[in-house]
Amino acid sequence: MPLDLYLGFIAATLILCVMPGPVVTWLVAVGVREGPQAALTGLAGTTAALTTHMILTVAGLAPLLALLGPWAEALKLVGAVYLVWLGVQAFRAPYEDPHLPKAGRGQTAARVLFRRGYLISVTNPKTLVFYAAFFPQFIDPAAPSGPQLVLLAVTFIVVSTLSDGAFGLAAGRLAPYLKGERAQMLRNKITGGVLVAAGIGLALSRR
Repeated sequence: MPLDLYLGFIAATLILCVMPGPVVTWLVAVGVREGPQAALTGLAGTTAALTTHMILTVAGLAPLLALLGPWAEALKLVGAVYLVWLGVQAFRAPYEDPHLPKAGRGQTAARVLFRRGYLISVTNPKTLVFYAAFFPQFIDPAAPSGPQLVLLAVTFIVVSTLSDGAFGLAAGRLAPYLKGERAQMLRNKITGGVLVAAGIGLALSRR
């Protein structure tokens, strides 16, 4: 693969990653609510889901999923409903005294954060269709496509993980300043509203 083509792919991927979507929205919400460590745990889940998507894309399953029609739409709606449910939970969350020991607070378990991140990211088949259309634009027809697809997939995972992680960590830095009862309740309402809006937006998307 020519270097200029590869650099063009990196630039395009970075632009795509910095455009906030459901994954970035959720990671920011987790970072603000529970801090940088929780955001990184959620990031592990979203990265695992992205890796799943990349494996399916490289294996050539994206075109098959694109032909599923209503079933792909139903899977997308599952992800959207899950986001809305998380938003409602955040909106209704009670005040948590930051001076209590961790065992007495509602800190989300790492396995739960990982699972939520994975489900939010993996239940959007629209991304598979997008990858199937996006990657071929950066394939050199004069060289075997398999190794090029693997390189593009690995690059996409690295760039996306770094970008999403930066968003989550930046949000986590704000957490210590949002521990007061009034600030925390306002934070919960904003977090819940943003997640619900993201879920509704995902459900209404038609691409």
